[in-house]
Amino acid sequence: IMLRPLDDLFDVLLEGPKSTAARNVPVMFDAPLPDRIDAFFTRDYNMVKPGKRYPGFQGGFLVVRPNEEVFTEYVDIILEGNFVGGQGWNGTYGGYWGAQQIQGLCSYYYDGLHPGTAVELNRCIYNQMVDSPKKSDKCIDGRVECEDCRATSIERIYTAHFTQDCGKPWSCKPDFRRPLCRELVRSWHMYRREWDNATSGHRTIPISTEGNYQPETFQGNCAGSGPGNYIPFQLKSKATR
Repeated sequence: IMLRPLDDLFDVLLEGPKSTAARNVPVMFDAPLPDRIDAFFTRDYNMVKPGKRYPGFQGGFLVVRPNEEVFTEYVDIILEGNFVGGQGWNGTYGGYWGAQQIQGLCSYYYDGLHPGTAVELNRCIYNQMVDSPKKSDKCIDGRVECEDCRATSIERIYTAHFTQDCGKPWSCKPDFRRPLCRELVRSWHMYRREWDNATSGHRTIPISTEGNYQPETFQGNCAGSGPGNYIPFQLKSKATR
């Protein structure tokens, strides 16, 4: 879900680190911005042991500068197929879930082949997953002290990824271990309700029955607990438009 516009990222891609928008970009580890930025990303530290040198990119968020040459290079990398099972691309960039796909491929491209051209963003602000910052009392991102994304105010968050404890908004979960999960799920259902109201009778068939299950959270989109109780919108067929 996108909660706030990504204009700052686009401005910095176009104008560079001297852009006035650069001060608004929350870079992971407070690292400086390179002179040219071709991508913004977050990492999936949950998939690796703390301290791994090249954690995979998180596949739920990636902002890139469009470039046909880069696309062609990606195609060539895939066709070459230099992927070692259990180790990763070039025998280094992998060893975790999704390594053969975007999670590891992007790490190989930006960490290995073109270092210094992509910027890792604060994972509590972009691609927020409401996950624990530690495993076995160690920060998953390798630091001694780490930010707990579960305590982040929703007003600071630009995008969120429904995974981990939060689950999918349409699963109509009865309980949330983290208050932030409930806030994010509620935001998703509010957007769903706004879309229903804007398109009802035009692109969608009005739904006469309102779901009464935890209406403050699910905004009338759930009739009970569990994904089977989600009330989907119904698109009109071309014949009835």
